[in-house]
Amino acid sequence: MKSFKQMKADNKDKNYKEHRGILIRKYRTFFGKHIFVVDENGLQSKIYVGKCIFDDTELGTKLTIGELNQKLINIRPGFCKNTDQ
Repeated sequence: MKSFKQMKADNKDKNYKEHRGILIRKYRTFFGKHIFVVDENGLQSKIYVGKCIFDDTELGTKLTIGELNQKLINIRPGFCKNTDQ
């Protein structure tokens, strides 16, 4: 039988997702949400980010963005390997 820590770690691995690609578009919605569109080999992903990251990141930047349960947890410049492995 698995311990609570093991079950929590398994759940984290299952729900963790990374987007690696180039920032091709960024925009702000009418309601004030800041959105990045990242191109991952032809597949475009829409990611909600904060205002500070939105203002400081330029188009064409290579990014690795990690999400856990659809919540942004990290943004790193460049293409990196999965930090959990």
